[in-house]
Amino acid sequence: MESGNTASVAPPPRGATKTDREFVRATSGFQHRMPACAAFSVHVAFYLWYGTPALDGRWLHWDHATLPHWTDHMNERFPPGKPFIPPDEPHSPYYPARGLYSSRDESVLREQMREIAAAGIDSVMLSWWGQAGKDFRRDSQGVSTDELVPAVLDAAAAAGVGVSWHVEPYGGRTPASVLDDLRYLHERFGAHPALWRQPPPAGSRDGSASDGSASDGSASSLPLVFLYDVSAEHTGGGSPAEKRRARAAWREVMRQVRGSPFDATVLSLFLDERDVDFVADAGFDGAYSYFAASGFTEGSSPGGWRTLRQRMAATGKAFAPSVGPGYNDTLIRPWNGGATRPREGGRYYDEMWRAALDASASVVTITSYNEWGEGTQVEAARPHVTAAGAAYADYAPDPGGAYLDRTREWILRGRRERGCTAEERVEL
Repeated sequence: MESGNTASVAPPPRGATKTDREFVRATSGFQHRMPACAAFSVHVAFYLWYGTPALDGRWLHWDHATLPHWTDHMNERFPPGKPFIPPDEPHSPYYPARGLYSSRDESVLREQMREIAAAGIDSVMLSWWGQAGKDFRRDSQGVSTDELVPAVLDAAAAAGVGVSWHVEPYGGRTPASVLDDLRYLHERFGAHPALWRQPPPAGSRDGSASDGSASDGSASSLPLVFLYDVSAEHTGGGSPAEKRRARAAWREVMRQVRGSPFDATVLSLFLDERDVDFVADAGFDGAYSYFAASGFTEGSSPGGWRTLRQRMAATGKAFAPSVGPGYNDTLIRPWNGGATRPREGGRYYDEMWRAALDASASVVTITSYNEWGEGTQVEAARPHVTAAGAAYADYAPDPGGAYLDRTREWILRGRRERGCTAEERVEL
């Protein structure tokens, strides 16, 4: 995920519980007020920052320039700011099977949600960069995702997919601003039928030990929120006193959230073992590892997932390992080749999934459906050769949709291993 520039658009009305158009009502098979399988749910990171000249007036993210390193030496070797020139040369090592699309194209959103539903995924973790109309830095190209949320919710409801919130590190984000965000998301979108809801882990609210799985239903079913990069343990240069204050601030936020109309099941990013205590002390319900590069952090190291889940469960918290098909961001970060994880014809993805199931995780996240710049997407790709003769990667010898098919196979396996029915919930 990248930092970004300031963007400003007209704010939506506060207090609204409907979008600007009528909600698309869910089909009879849509059952996401509670998880379809209380013992096992799967959520995929979904990015909403792509644009084309036809619909957005300019390219967004497909033309992402190379990013700077934090040292002068590496910037001399790999000069930042090199632009990519779509549609022939996008910023990803892969080329989308549907071509370079705009996230505001509602026909594309509908197709994407149908694909996600067919894969058996429970919700899209919607990358959300703060409230529209507020003047702060958003992602690296200043895209305001908030204005596109209604279309995503409607497309998801029509397909039978839930929507959860992935709150990104917009400029100036603080515990207090996140508290305001949770109120806003509830007031603006909380009545939408697509909103994914699930109970917090059993024991999360009272600190009692459990297996970290969702409540048996005695707890309220709440919207699911992922908070990216909030741990007080990993803020650069923070003194012990500053970290204590940060923990206390998050604890106060969660105190105000609990039992309120905007209460939620909240998971924060897990980087290393310090977050076991941070999550419990801050009052979150659990944590997710996010990163698709195995070994990039302790949290993204599959060999340790079972132990981390057990340690989190000892305080009643969930640990949600994040699986991914590979990682390659060397077009936008040419200095980051050491983080590349080849897909190995699907073997890498299979090994991460097997580790997640072996850890007895009740929640699994996938990084990602469509983070093309970091090469973690499971969205379909196709062969592409530029006018200059440069070849983009695809999933050969497998077909373009191979990773969505693989995802479905692993989700069905996970449901069976946890005693859930394996049948499709949605017929397309």
